[in-house]
Amino acid sequence: MRGEQSDQKVFTMTSGHSRGPGRSRPRGSGRPGVSGAGADDRSRWVRVTCPTCGVVRVRSERVVVRNCSDDQSWSYRARCSKCDTTFIDAIPASLAMPAVAAGVAIELWTLPKPSSRRNGLPLHAVDALELHLALLESDWFDQLARVVPLDEQ
Repeated sequence: MRGEQSDQKVFTMTSGHSRGPGRSRPRGSGRPGVSGAGADDRSRWVRVTCPTCGVVRVRSERVVVRNCSDDQSWSYRARCSKCDTTFIDAIPASLAMPAVAAGVAIELWTLPKPSSRRNGLPLHAVDALELHLALLESDWFDQLARVVPLDEQ
Protein backbone atom coordinates (compact mmCIF):
# COMPACT_ATOMS: atom_id res chain seq x y z
CA MET A 1 0.00 0.00 0.00
CA ARG A 2 1.22 3.45 -0.80
CA GLY A 3 1.87 5.91 1.99
CA GLU A 4 2.33 3.27 4.69
CA GLN A 5 5.74 2.57 6.15
CA SER A 6 6.64 -1.10 6.34
CA ASP A 7 8.18 -2.67 9.44
CA GLN A 8 10.44 -4.75 7.19
CA LYS A 9 14.13 -3.86 7.40
CA VAL A 10 16.00 -3.07 4.17
CA PHE A 11 19.65 -3.64 3.32
CA THR A 12 20.47 -3.88 -0.38
CA MET A 13 23.36 -2.93 -2.60
CA THR A 14 22.67 -0.83 -5.67
CA SER A 15 24.90 0.67 -8.29
CA GLY A 16 24.46 3.32 -10.87
CA HIS A 17 23.72 7.00 -10.93
CA SER A 18 23.16 8.80 -7.63
CA ARG A 19 19.54 9.40 -8.63
CA GLY A 20 18.85 5.70 -8.27
CA PRO A 21 19.53 2.33 -9.84
CA GLY A 22 16.52 2.62 -12.14
CA ARG A 23 17.96 5.76 -13.73
CA SER A 24 21.53 4.62 -14.11
CA ARG A 25 23.11 4.59 -17.53
CA PRO A 26 24.76 1.45 -18.85
CA ARG A 27 28.54 1.22 -18.83
CA GLY A 28 30.15 2.72 -21.88
CA SER A 29 27.31 5.19 -22.34
CA GLY A 30 29.68 7.75 -23.78
CA ARG A 31 29.42 10.19 -20.90
CA PRO A 32 32.57 12.31 -20.79
CA GLY A 33 34.80 11.83 -17.75
CA VAL A 34 33.06 8.69 -16.50
CA SER A 35 34.72 5.38 -17.19
CA GLY A 36 36.27 2.31 -15.64
CA ALA A 37 36.53 1.44 -11.94
CA GLY A 38 36.53 5.04 -10.79
CA ALA A 39 32.96 5.51 -11.93
CA ASP A 40 31.92 2.30 -10.18
CA ASP A 41 33.54 3.40 -6.90
CA ARG A 42 31.63 6.69 -6.90
CA SER A 43 28.30 5.07 -7.68
CA ARG A 44 28.02 2.31 -5.04
CA TRP A 45 25.01 2.81 -2.82
CA VAL A 46 23.41 0.80 -0.06
CA ARG A 47 19.76 1.00 0.93
CA VAL A 48 19.45 0.78 4.71
CA THR A 49 16.71 1.30 7.28
CA CYS A 50 17.44 4.29 9.50
CA PRO A 51 15.52 4.14 12.81
CA THR A 52 14.61 7.83 12.38
CA CYS A 53 14.14 8.31 8.62
CA GLY A 54 13.13 4.85 7.42
CA VAL A 55 14.60 3.44 4.20
CA VAL A 56 17.39 5.67 2.84
CA ARG A 57 20.21 5.33 0.35
CA VAL A 58 23.74 5.93 1.63
CA ARG A 59 27.13 5.69 -0.03
CA SER A 60 28.87 2.38 0.62
CA GLU A 61 31.70 4.23 2.42
CA ARG A 62 29.18 5.08 5.17
CA VAL A 63 28.40 1.39 5.83
CA VAL A 64 30.40 -1.27 7.67
CA VAL A 65 29.25 -4.90 7.66
CA ARG A 66 29.94 -6.52 11.05
CA ASN A 67 30.42 -10.20 11.90
CA CYS A 68 30.44 -11.52 15.47
CA SER A 69 33.03 -14.29 15.61
CA ASP A 70 31.42 -15.81 18.73
CA ASP A 71 27.96 -16.58 17.35
CA GLN A 72 28.46 -15.83 13.62
CA SER A 73 25.68 -13.21 13.64
CA TRP A 74 25.79 -10.44 11.05
CA SER A 75 24.92 -6.77 11.42
CA TYR A 76 25.80 -3.47 9.83
CA ARG A 77 26.69 -0.01 11.09
CA ALA A 78 25.63 2.89 8.89
CA ARG A 79 25.42 6.66 8.98
CA CYS A 80 22.17 8.03 7.60
CA SER A 81 22.54 10.38 4.63
CA LYS A 82 19.52 12.43 5.76
CA CYS A 83 19.84 12.87 9.55
CA ASP A 84 23.52 11.86 10.00
CA THR A 85 22.61 9.39 12.77
CA THR A 86 24.89 6.37 13.17
CA PHE A 87 23.00 3.13 13.87
CA ILE A 88 23.49 -0.63 13.96
CA ASP A 89 21.02 -3.22 12.72
CA ALA A 90 21.05 -6.99 12.25
CA ILE A 91 21.08 -8.54 8.76
CA PRO A 92 21.13 -12.12 7.52
CA ALA A 93 24.31 -13.62 6.07
CA SER A 94 22.55 -13.84 2.69
CA LEU A 95 22.66 -10.04 2.50
CA ALA A 96 25.97 -9.49 4.31
CA MET A 97 28.12 -11.72 2.13
CA PRO A 98 27.24 -10.06 -1.22
CA ALA A 99 27.82 -6.64 0.34
CA VAL A 100 31.29 -7.69 1.52
CA ALA A 101 32.01 -9.21 -1.90
CA ALA A 102 30.99 -5.90 -3.49
CA GLY A 103 33.56 -4.03 -1.40
CA VAL A 104 31.69 -2.80 1.67
CA ALA A 105 34.07 -2.65 4.64
CA ILE A 106 33.88 -5.52 7.14
CA GLU A 107 34.48 -5.49 10.88
CA LEU A 108 34.99 -8.58 13.06
CA TRP A 109 33.96 -8.33 16.71
CA THR A 110 33.45 -10.53 19.76
CA LEU A 111 30.89 -10.55 22.52
CA PRO A 112 32.10 -9.02 25.79
CA LYS A 113 33.39 -11.48 28.35
CA PRO A 114 31.47 -11.55 31.63
CA SER A 115 33.33 -10.01 34.51
CA SER A 116 34.16 -12.32 37.41
CA ARG A 117 34.31 -9.34 39.76
CA ARG A 118 30.98 -9.06 41.56
CA ASN A 119 31.34 -7.27 44.86
CA GLY A 120 28.50 -5.59 46.66
CA LEU A 121 24.78 -5.68 46.39
CA PRO A 122 22.95 -5.84 43.05
CA LEU A 123 21.58 -2.60 41.62
CA HIS A 124 17.84 -2.01 41.54
CA ALA A 125 15.61 0.49 39.73
CA VAL A 126 15.52 2.75 42.78
CA ASP A 127 19.33 2.91 42.72
CA ALA A 128 19.27 4.12 39.11
CA LEU A 129 16.64 6.70 40.01
CA GLU A 130 18.70 7.98 42.95
CA LEU A 131 21.77 8.25 40.71
CA HIS A 132 19.76 10.15 38.10
CA LEU A 133 18.47 12.59 40.71
CA ALA A 134 21.94 13.04 42.20
CA LEU A 135 23.38 13.89 38.76
CA LEU A 136 20.86 16.71 38.43
CA GLU A 137 22.49 18.49 41.38
CA SER A 138 25.24 21.01 40.58
CA ASP A 139 27.63 19.54 43.18
CA TRP A 140 27.10 15.88 42.20
CA PHE A 141 30.82 15.25 41.65
CA ASP A 142 31.76 16.57 45.10
CA GLN A 143 29.10 14.34 46.68
CA LEU A 144 30.41 11.34 44.76
CA ALA A 145 34.00 12.08 45.82
CA ARG A 146 32.92 11.94 49.49
CA VAL A 147 31.48 8.40 49.17
CA VAL A 148 33.64 5.80 50.91
CA PRO A 149 33.92 2.46 49.03
CA LEU A 150 32.40 -0.55 50.82
CA ASP A 151 35.71 -2.41 51.09
CA GLU A 152 37.26 0.54 53.03
CA GLN A 153 34.50 0.81 55.66
